[in-house]
Amino acid sequence: MEDRRRHPRRKTTCKIRLSNEHFGPINGNIRDLSESGVFVEVATTSDFSRGMLLEAEVLDSDWDQTLPPLTMKVVRIETDGIGLEFADPS
Repeated sequence: MEDRRRHPRRKTTCKIRLSNEHFGPINGNIRDLSESGVFVEVATTSDFSRGMLLEAEVLDSDWDQTLPPLTMKVVRIETDGIGLEFADPS
């Protein structure tokens, strides 16, 4: 099977907190990341829909906690998690 991804993925185990105006924080684990986005493992994917914008806070001691939350867009939903793409916050 051909890999059509624009950017190579890197495995990681960072924790992340996702939220938007419709639901409070949902914690997950970043499984892999690339220049364009991340895949987040979450307990349930029923709160998410494709195209939904989220605020994402990386909860890792190596991450600069003074940075504002990242704006991300749901681009893929699987049974074990969601694919998020970095989005323009405006």
